[in-house]
Amino acid sequence: MDLKPIACLNRRQALALAAAGAVMPAAAQSTGFPTKTVRIIVPYTTGGSNDVIARLLAQQLQTQWGQPVVVENRPGAAGNIGSAEVAKAAPDGHTLLLTNINITSMNPALIPNMPFDPQKDFAPISLLGTTTLALVVHPSVPANTVIDLVNLAQKEPGKLNYASSGNGSPQHMSAEMFKAMTRTQITHVPYRGAAPAVADVVAGQVQMTVGVVNQLIAHIRSGRVRALGVTSRKRLAQLPEVPTLDESGVRGYESEIWLGLAAPGATPAPLIEQINQDVRRAMSNPEVVSRLQGQGIDVLLSTPAQMRQRSLDDLKRWGDIIRTAGIKLE
Repeated sequence: MDLKPIACLNRRQALALAAAGAVMPAAAQSTGFPTKTVRIIVPYTTGGSNDVIARLLAQQLQTQWGQPVVVENRPGAAGNIGSAEVAKAAPDGHTLLLTNINITSMNPALIPNMPFDPQKDFAPISLLGTTTLALVVHPSVPANTVIDLVNLAQKEPGKLNYASSGNGSPQHMSAEMFKAMTRTQITHVPYRGAAPAVADVVAGQVQMTVGVVNQLIAHIRSGRVRALGVTSRKRLAQLPEVPTLDESGVRGYESEIWLGLAAPGATPAPLIEQINQDVRRAMSNPEVVSRLQGQGIDVLLSTPAQMRQRSLDDLKRWGDIIRTAGIKLE
């Protein structure tokens, strides 16, 4: 996918876009949208990256639109419960979905009878951001590098266990890809959300996890968990001392979670375009960019077409990985 048209913002770029946006007429003035409370459904528990970005976006849109914008968490079934609610909602822009790579590009390859078609039942609005994951272990695990961990797992197959935020989650898939590429047997311990999964790794109840950086960084810096590698192709500015999994010996490993906003599939194109413009203006706010970067989330904006293409590209990529590795929901 050609990412050149997509804006990946730093603070300086955000200031320039925000200044330009300040003189743009509000799209709502031309269509009358919204006329009532707008709901952003987050199909996961509170506290995760999806929830964080949704709440910052809601604050900005509420200011723009002059109508309440509320975030509602509807967790369960790897994001499918909340997503299905949006798929069935009126296509009038008043019910939106904080979606991600899991819902559009992983679940279809994992779940035989999806309650909706991610490509037909949702209208992409814009990508919102990306976040990287980190492979961390509890300090009691005798591994200081990725190779140490691989050797330990190969020496005692099945003895190590890892926590994820749930069956079919990006954390689950990223860990399973690590297992497949390193030919290791590590037992999966699924949780209902990232927060309890991380808490049990910090407490030593589970030995490791591949988790989102923004939920781990404080624990990494305090020494409560040990970071062995990050899943991006380049090292992170927030953790420059932590190598990538690729450079640590798992050649070709890369896993990135993107987040985006979508509407019910039949939402009219002009309304999608209006919301896209308003979302881009909201996410270009320098304060939003700075706060998200501080939590390991990079703002990434797109057109609706670019978001759809990214989901299709990832659907093929993860579908191939899932089928080749024989990954199945437990």
